Amino acid sequence: MKLAVEEGGGKHAAEVTLLAEAAEGKPAAVRRLLDDAGPVVYGFLYGRVGGNPTVAEDLVQETLLEAVRSSHTFRGESALTTWLCTIARRRLARHYESERKSDVARAGLSLVRDVPDHAEEDVDRADEVLRALGRLSAVHRQVLVMKYLDEMHVAEIAAELGRTKVQVQSLLQRARESLRREMSDEEAGTSAAEATGADSDE
Repeated sequence: MKLAVEEGGGKHAAEVTLLAEAAEGKPAAVRRLLDDAGPVVYGFLYGRVGGNPTVAEDLVQETLLEAVRSSHTFRGESALTTWLCTIARRRLARHYESERKSDVARAGLSLVRDVPDHAEEDVDRADEVLRALGRLSAVHRQVLVMKYLDEMHVAEIAAELGRTKVQVQSLLQRARESLRREMSDEEAGTSAAEATGADSDE
């Protein structure tokens, strides 16, 4: 039986027991936690780190370790996966902060969700956005994903980042402009490459 993703009254007692047993190191409970909750947390993080599997896997591991250490605080008031994703969000915020300081990890964050498999142009556009975001600064990626993926209000973003609403609005404007520039540069580069390829075929 899979772990519940949606919240529901009185149905999470088994998940409290599962987490407690995993914290005690019981192999069956650890395997079920990894098999059932792991993919949900991975899916939550994957799009937020630009499809970078290494970063997503590291954050999943950190999330589950923190969950096991904090197992006594899980009361079953929400689904276990909901609680885990809350922890994952905190870990993601720390990752953003570390990335801003070091400016080394340059994972992109896709703003495009639920792209139809049959829509080839939409898929190409999603990849283009992903690559462009990967070239932005960490803080620009963060505000864009908070605004358009997490659908947070400017006031919420300001509180999260410790900035004023005016500062966040200015930051969003610069981030959007940077994204447009990056996408324009990529389109220009692609056109030039295609033209060169056509010339060589003649």
